[in-house]
Amino acid sequence: MSAKTGPGHLVVFLGPSLPLAEARQLAPDADFRPPARQGDVFRVLVKRPRAIVLIDGVFEGAPSVWHHELRAAIASGVTVFGASSMGALRAVELRGEGMIGVGAIHQRYLDGSSNDDGDVALMHADASHGYRPLTVPLVNVLATCEAAKKAKALKAADSSRIVSSARALFFKDRTWPAILAKCSAQTAQRLKAWLAQGGEVDQKATDARACLESAVALVDSGALGQSPYPFVGSSFVRRRRLMDAHSQRLTRAQRHPEAGRMALEGTKRLLLAALAKAGGVSVTLSERERAKATVPAEGLAADEREFIAEIVALEAKVLQLPERFVADGPSPLEGLALEAVLRGLWR
Repeated sequence: MSAKTGPGHLVVFLGPSLPLAEARQLAPDADFRPPARQGDVFRVLVKRPRAIVLIDGVFEGAPSVWHHELRAAIASGVTVFGASSMGALRAVELRGEGMIGVGAIHQRYLDGSSNDDGDVALMHADASHGYRPLTVPLVNVLATCEAAKKAKALKAADSSRIVSSARALFFKDRTWPAILAKCSAQTAQRLKAWLAQGGEVDQKATDARACLESAVALVDSGALGQSPYPFVGSSFVRRRRLMDAHSQRLTRAQRHPEAGRMALEGTKRLLLAALAKAGGVSVTLSERERAKATVPAEGLAADEREFIAEIVALEAKVLQLPERFVADGPSPLEGLALEAVLRGLWR
């Protein structure tokens, strides 16, 4: 990376698709993290990266990375790349929402050549062994057979039989010996010869390299992402994000002596903002910018700060025009009197 960038500007979720040592050579200043699982991207956004590369993610044993998290990253102005494995899948699913897909595997899912998530799945070792692949993903079998056909080392019929044999195997059992064992002797002999001369194609690794190079080039260019905007998920997503990304801050707030009062005041703000939206009120960019000046940036992702600024601006509009929202609505004078009574100032 150039002097324009620094550690943390690029976050990469990587596992078995590419050895970490090789990945570090391509992106020496990147913040490399294990395969993504639900909540990981939410947690990263608080650090304000400029780009995120999603290559590997968990498929079983833990919830997979959410589409909501990647949407929130894009809303934060972060450029999000995807390739090779989970990244290729999510990039296709979010292709109309700003996620950038890279590589042949992404293209296969994009044009419908592949439509099964299991085509990229494989068995691999744990973190202590560098997530070393233990089985062969079907996308690598497909790429290997295509290369062999192009080199005339395999006939089309042979290639079709090999792919069928590989597809019939569960991804945790799919190895080259297991694939060869399911082929005819003649087809197996041709495939063995191709593999022996180094014909195996690791498409996942190829796509991972290309994705890292694209992300590094973008970050090095100094190009700015889009301006952040408020990301609004469902109430469940919002609560899940608080627990995933801000668990320590949330616990600290819950232990605060004024926690009950803060919860009440915050809920009032949110209700007033919701009332404003229901009444067709919106805020201008300048109104949101003025409100944002009152919102501390520390500990917040960019889209979270934009969301809070919008809440503050909407609340102000409701309080300025109460009669617009309730027939014969309350006036600020009545509000002053009510609060004075409740605070014991009406004696």
